Amino acid sequence: MKLINKAALIYFLLLTPFFCFAQATTKLVTLGEVKDAVQKYYDSGQYDSECKKIIDDAIEHINKMTLNDKSVVVFDVDETSLSNYDLTKSIGFGYIQNLWHESILSAKLPAIKETKRFYDYLVSKSIHVIFLTGRFSEVHDATKNNLIEQGYTKFDTLIVRQPDETKIPAAEFKETKRKILTEKGYVIIACIGDQMTDLFGSNTGYKIKLPNYLYSIE
Repeated sequence: MKLINKAALIYFLLLTPFFCFAQATTKLVTLGEVKDAVQKYYDSGQYDSECKKIIDDAIEHINKMTLNDKSVVVFDVDETSLSNYDLTKSIGFGYIQNLWHESILSAKLPAIKETKRFYDYLVSKSIHVIFLTGRFSEVHDATKNNLIEQGYTKFDTLIVRQPDETKIPAAEFKETKRKILTEKGYVIIACIGDQMTDLFGSNTGYKIKLPNYLYSIE
C-alpha cells in the first residue's frame, strides 16, 4: 500500500476550480488556499451531504435486490467507516507516519455518520458485514475495538494485511481477499470504500465510492 503525498494530492484534486484561464495563461493559487478549500469542504457540511446522497442511492439499490442468507457487504475502514479527518487537519493536511500510527492505536477515531447509517440499515436487513482494510496485523485489535466502540458491533470478520502481504498493491490485496470470501460461500452484493482500489477488480457487487480529498492510495 502506497500513500500518495497528501499535499500534492490535495493540490491536484482541488486546483482546477481555482484556475483562471485568460489568453492561455494560468493563474496559480497558494497551497494554503487549497488547504482552506479542503477544510471548508469538510467543515461546511458539503462532505456529509455528498455522503448522504451516495448512501441514499445505495440503500435504494439494495432494497431492489434479491438477497440470501450469505449476502454480504464489504466495508473499507479508513475514510469509509472511521474518519482520520481531525488528525489530518491538525497537522496541516500533511502526513506524519508516527502520529497516524498512534492515532490508529488509540482506537478513538470517530465513525463516519453516513457509513454508520448504512451499516445499521444492513444489520436491520440481516445482511452480513465484513471489514477489509489495508491496515496491518499489528493494529488488528485496536481497529476491531475502535469499530465496536463506534457502534459497528455486529460483523463477521475484520481482514487486515498479514506480514507477508505488506508489499501487495492495495487493489490486488483486496480483490484477492474478496475472492476468498466468495470461495467460502459469501455473495458480495456491494463494496463501500473511499478509494478506487477498494472497488477495483472482481467480486465487488454494487460499488459505493465515498469522497476523499485528503489522500489517495495506489
